[in-house]
Amino acid sequence: MITRLSDRIWLVEGGKGGRYPCAHSLYVRDGGGYLVDAGSDAAEIERLRREEGIAAVVMTHYHEDHFPFLALLPDTEVWSSTADAPALESLETLLAWYGVPGTEWEAFYRNLFAEKFPFTPRKVARKIADGEELRFGDTRAIAVVAPGHTPGHLCLHFPDDGILFLGDYDLTEFGPWYGDAPCGIGEFRRSAQRLAGIAAEVFVVSHEGPVHRGPIAGKMDAYLAVIDRREESLREFLREPRTRGGIISRRLIYGPGHDGPWFDYGEWALLSKHLSGMIARGEASFRKGAYSLTR
Repeated sequence: MITRLSDRIWLVEGGKGGRYPCAHSLYVRDGGGYLVDAGSDAAEIERLRREEGIAAVVMTHYHEDHFPFLALLPDTEVWSSTADAPALESLETLLAWYGVPGTEWEAFYRNLFAEKFPFTPRKVARKIADGEELRFGDTRAIAVVAPGHTPGHLCLHFPDDGILFLGDYDLTEFGPWYGDAPCGIGEFRRSAQRLAGIAAEVFVVSHEGPVHRGPIAGKMDAYLAVIDRREESLREFLREPRTRGGIISRRLIYGPGHDGPWFDYGEWALLSKHLSGMIARGEASFRKGAYSLTR
């Protein structure tokens, strides 16, 4: 389904209400047509290509739920931030930034990118820097590179239209993802707070309810508070020594009933960031194969 946010900026809603593995897209109906992300709705994307035109696809980042329908546009230019471009151009870089090479999850992710989310490396035709002005015909956007979710997660601020596309700074109840190997909690917080401070009337996210009418400072605070709740849950669990496997199987992030390697990976990708911070602050230690609190 397409919703018109303005005359020239349209929302392409993803399947499943925008829940993973789907993601909402934007379409800028100007300058030949520009699609922002390619994980929403294959039929709508094909219709836009045929009836309106798609001159380029602007990728907010390289995660699998945002690129699956790029295959429908094999000859269309791909744009991204400079920082995220390497993972769109190389499967090996993509896997490395997920942090899976050499782990028990490498085979699973190689298969995932071959079968469920077929990944074809794409040369990034335009690499975008933070603060760069983009022109989509007469429609103006300012690039806001927000590291933390990925190294160069790209948000788009349309100041003349009062719209900010937040991408995967998505304000959901599940909370933030900061589990990629090059990313961290501190970066995510700083980017989220920066985004919440940008003046806009409409904030659009990639997942679940797509449109938030500002201000969003309170919503962003609630979103970031999930990080603190995760760490408190981990801290409570570490009152006794816990192995890596024990931490993963406890399902502090996803809760019981979420089985399999995708959830195993997600638990460790997020909780390992908390553990690293706690160890660096002297609040936890790793000895004899187990993590525990030091204070």
